[in-house]
Amino acid sequence: MSENAGGIGDLIGEWGLSILIETDAINVLLDTGKSISATYNANTLGIDLSSIDKIVLSHSHDDHTGGLREVLRRIRRSEVEIIAHPDVWALKYRIRPSQADRFGGIPFQRQELENFGAVFNLTAKPTELTDNIMTTGEIPMVTDFETIESGDTRFIKEDTGFRPDEILDDQAIIINTEQGLVVI
Repeated sequence: MSENAGGIGDLIGEWGLSILIETDAINVLLDTGKSISATYNANTLGIDLSSIDKIVLSHSHDDHTGGLREVLRRIRRSEVEIIAHPDVWALKYRIRPSQADRFGGIPFQRQELENFGAVFNLTAKPTELTDNIMTTGEIPMVTDFETIESGDTRFIKEDTGFRPDEILDDQAIIINTEQGLVVI
């Protein structure tokens, strides 16, 4: 429903991501964009957000979670399951020498989202959504090119200071189709 390319009809783009996966069995929203693009584009496309059964967060950076409050507001249900990694509530920051530190995690308090119906299913393990759709769960870094570089600008704030963000909350959705697996 949203990504960073704009200019396609009346749809708007912004930095971030939101993808609606519709099947006969379930409607899953993967991420919610940075702010209003997911809800605006859903409205423009005639998509009723109350048809969303579950929300999956690929990770907690604000460009993937910033539209969460408005999406929940539009779903208008007392409970909406949100599947995310337990690290999704880590205090994520972007730190660059020439700029002020910038918070880059979920831009809402958990209680506020729960007041809009969010029910968080926090797990690092794969989660089956249907017989043909599941999350990957935590995707570990296992190859040499998946290291955290010393010049990386993403950090997690802890009581003792900052540590590099290994993006432990990174996950994807796998769909088993007649043509083979699709990974989003």
